[in-house]
Amino acid sequence: MHSEAGFPSILIALWFRLITLGIVALVFAEGLLLASGKVQGWTFYLTTSEVIFEVVVRLLFAGLTGIAIGTALNGAIAPFLWHFKSSRENIAEWATKVCVVLVVFWDSRFALQMMINTLWSYHGPKFSTALFAAHFLAFVVALSIPRTRKEVVTSLNGFLGEKMTRRTALATVIGTAALVASEYALTKSAPTVTAALGAQRRKSNFLLITFDALDAEDMSLYGRRLPTTPNIDAFARTGTVFTNFYSACTFTTPSIATVLTGLYPSESYVYQLQGHARRANVRNSLPQAMRTAGYATGAIFSNPYAYYLVRGLENGFDVLPEPVFQPGGLQHLWDATTPLHPDPGFGSRVEEHYDLQNVWNTLGRTPSQFDRFKAVASFKHAREIMAKLPDGFFLWVHVMTPHSPYLPDAADRGRFLPDAEQRTHEENEDPPSWFPHYKPDLQSAVDQRRLRYDEFIATADRAFGTFMSDLEKSGKLVDTTVIVSADHGESFEGGVYQHRCPYLTRPVIHVPLIIRTPDQQQGGTVAFTADQTSLAPTILDLAGAAKPDSMRGQSLVGWLSRDCQGEGEGLVFCQHREKNSVFKPLRRGTVGVIDGQYQYVFYLDAQKGELRPLTEAQIWNLDRSAENPAKVKALRAALHTRFPELVDQEA
Repeated sequence: MHSEAGFPSILIALWFRLITLGIVALVFAEGLLLASGKVQGWTFYLTTSEVIFEVVVRLLFAGLTGIAIGTALNGAIAPFLWHFKSSRENIAEWATKVCVVLVVFWDSRFALQMMINTLWSYHGPKFSTALFAAHFLAFVVALSIPRTRKEVVTSLNGFLGEKMTRRTALATVIGTAALVASEYALTKSAPTVTAALGAQRRKSNFLLITFDALDAEDMSLYGRRLPTTPNIDAFARTGTVFTNFYSACTFTTPSIATVLTGLYPSESYVYQLQGHARRANVRNSLPQAMRTAGYATGAIFSNPYAYYLVRGLENGFDVLPEPVFQPGGLQHLWDATTPLHPDPGFGSRVEEHYDLQNVWNTLGRTPSQFDRFKAVASFKHAREIMAKLPDGFFLWVHVMTPHSPYLPDAADRGRFLPDAEQRTHEENEDPPSWFPHYKPDLQSAVDQRRLRYDEFIATADRAFGTFMSDLEKSGKLVDTTVIVSADHGESFEGGVYQHRCPYLTRPVIHVPLIIRTPDQQQGGTVAFTADQTSLAPTILDLAGAAKPDSMRGQSLVGWLSRDCQGEGEGLVFCQHREKNSVFKPLRRGTVGVIDGQYQYVFYLDAQKGELRPLTEAQIWNLDRSAENPAKVKALRAALHTRFPELVDQEA
């Protein structure tokens, strides 16, 4: 009877020990991860209170996960405790010791992983494998020696006392409750002001379609010899094609912010992938201005970083659904833990999603899924949103395809790259040595990746063609201006692979721009050089809406009425500011200017510029400054005029 009566008390005591071990193990690991550079990265774009908030969220989530794991283990051990009545205490003691050993092994291995990532990543995978093998061997030896084994087994005794285990569990639960309450309060107090809808509802519609990482130079429309974009080509035959259009940055979030606000990154203060727009700029954003002019607004963003940036626009969009970025278990977990990550307009929700995704996929050995939101899914969502919007709408569709990883549909696989080679690439991730630039002897391998990318462009193009055909049949295009562009490009030449690089090379920033108005019957080509700061003013001009004074970019509407091939020469600017804090003066990064013939890139860190003929601007380390000092002087003066706080007139 005494043994049976002791079952609940032994089980409860073991449960408290196991959940405490789970909490200690995961909070320690999370603390290491945060200290390895993540917190420092947050300080670039989050306030101190937001950083503290994000740290608390992760530590509490780690603690709750530890409770869940400890509870599951306790449930697995409970039948043995029930069955072996005379050995319950011994079973509980041995279970605790085994779990202590596992926690010490796992946390020490994780600490080693953090050291490798932080200090020795340049040594390569063989070095890491050797260190992990040495760690495992040392741990086995330690457990083989009685004295060191005892030290390992008793190393966490300070956490396993009866009072300490209960206090640890209680602190985790109370902390979680306080977090949920504070997030609820923040959500209720977050601004929800929506721009006033114009009194007169407009009759015309505007459809903006942007593709993620679509390089103009890999489109057959812009001269690629492979038939990558036949549907966009057909669309452009009755539209106006801008052949020299450039992005304002080399990666998504700052570029999307530029389209939204008409401001360069140094003006919008969106430098990082996780950046968010400042409230002053939000009030003057493109969707807010369209609402004020009487347009209903909607959007679908299949890039999570773009989505959460736009989500912070104080309800600038009437319809803005959150896509399922990774279906299955991760989405269920994300939904189930909503109280821990509501949308209070405070902190970084995209970072919370990204971290949860990393943990989930690491445990399941699943590759990252953020970048695998298919083009057909984006256009399907676009149709659903369009059905909810009345006539007189502005709809923005941001399509993740053809961003890496390059996963063309079955209909496009093998079109430009043999399928066997494609499977090999998918099984082998691109090595870190390819970034931010690769060596010349890798060019043949990069060329093969480019063919796979071209097939993925064909997938995006086919989805676009189906979407446009459906709209044509439904009559939705009768009064609709359609604009096709991209957030940034992609590079496979000149030593630069993919994007998000500081060199501002031409393929990374050369993006398409095609504008087709409802009554347009004939296509045209415009060689005028322009950039993304002109996109919002152009849309507002076509819509008959007032352009906010903060948007200094110029409308391109004047170029739509005629074929302007070879006429005019504008100036465009591009920036890379990722390593700067939005709270401090700019000291690092790159700013560049293009005049139609040359590109001048100025590196703030080195206070040095490089001149590249535009025909050679795909080469990251090219400098022709000595050959044309007059052009250097003129373009540097243009940079100084546009950004006097960044570039001096002349050193």
